[in-house]
Amino acid sequence: MSEPTNYWLTRPLPRPVTPFPQETEKSYLRRLGEANGVIPGRALAQSSWLESRQDYIDRLSMASGQPRNSLLQAIPYLGQQPKMFHPSRPDFLPGVPCRLCVARRTGTYNRVHQITAWRSRFHHQVCLRHRLWIGEPAGHYQIQVDLTALPDVLQAQRRHHRLLHKYGPVVLTTCYERGAKLWHDLASRSFRHEDTARRVQALPPLRHGSNRDHRRLIAHYPETVTTTALYASPHWRSLALAQGHGFQQFIDEFNNRLQVELIPRFDGSMWFIHALRDTADQIERSLSAHAERGSTRRRLRRS
Repeated sequence: MSEPTNYWLTRPLPRPVTPFPQETEKSYLRRLGEANGVIPGRALAQSSWLESRQDYIDRLSMASGQPRNSLLQAIPYLGQQPKMFHPSRPDFLPGVPCRLCVARRTGTYNRVHQITAWRSRFHHQVCLRHRLWIGEPAGHYQIQVDLTALPDVLQAQRRHHRLLHKYGPVVLTTCYERGAKLWHDLASRSFRHEDTARRVQALPPLRHGSNRDHRRLIAHYPETVTTTALYASPHWRSLALAQGHGFQQFIDEFNNRLQVELIPRFDGSMWFIHALRDTADQIERSLSAHAERGSTRRRLRRS
């Protein structure tokens, strides 16, 4: 025979592996190799004596025992260069999916922490099916805490989904990221909210190196979503950037929706007012820069 080429026939592996929805290619190849006791890089090892013009996806389909279309639907960017982010959704990043969703689809808990899948970093914080926190900083499946005792956190995720549908990922990603930072700064500067302590107490113990900031992040999630909704509204965001009576209207609305309190003997009112306006300014500048980049890309395509 002639010298080997890139088109050698692939042999089926003895144990087929079903891909998890939106699973990364690297994660799937690793699981396929582990299930069959081979190094992931050799999961697609080809025959040295039969020649065939199969492409990469056909070889993976043959080795894994999965239909080609199923692999293409489940694994984004299959056979393409590895990507660090989703081109059309910058908030999409590889992360750890819900451990119970993984167990339901794979039939085991043993490997759940080794599956990575594309998911929204900002807009998918809770698995509503299993009532688990899967958002930041859930980099490990053991931090996925049960939220059954916190129905307001579950409701906040439902509202979050509605806001995403209403305003789109670009606006809501910017507003959510800035809103989360605002609440982190409020907590760091001795501001308090009456529901935060209750939620922290209701949370079960977090494992795997979690700390008080993790619990506070979960406890503040409903307020972060409310803040996001306020800044995502063009009407209220314009008032946050206005002067005089318009800005005072925004402050009143913020206080009415969120009822932020100051700890006694702490005067942070000036910082608080500055933080509200600065958050709106950062959001507006970020959205303007995104619109400008989009306009530039459209001009380049036309030219």
